[in-house]
Amino acid sequence: MLEQYRQEIDNLDNIIIEALWKRMEVVKKVWEYKKEHNIAPLQQWRWQKVLENVVQKWERFWLKKEFVEDVYNRIHEEALKIEK
Repeated sequence: MLEQYRQEIDNLDNIIIEALWKRMEVVKKVWEYKKEHNIAPLQQWRWQKVLENVVQKWERFWLKKEFVEDVYNRIHEEALKIEK
């Protein structure tokens, strides 16, 4: 039984990694668009909206706001590295 749970976690980890990779691929496209149109990499209003949306969605699953914010802040930091 434990091994089945571990396998399920491994499968979910693969899904998470693939989703993050796909997200960063879209970030690269956003960066290219921003570069072509002279738009600053960081738009604080947009980031706040993203953060509010994910926190609100994740609250349904009983995840702590601090955890969700930490995860997404780290993802955002990596995205900004791509855009700079």
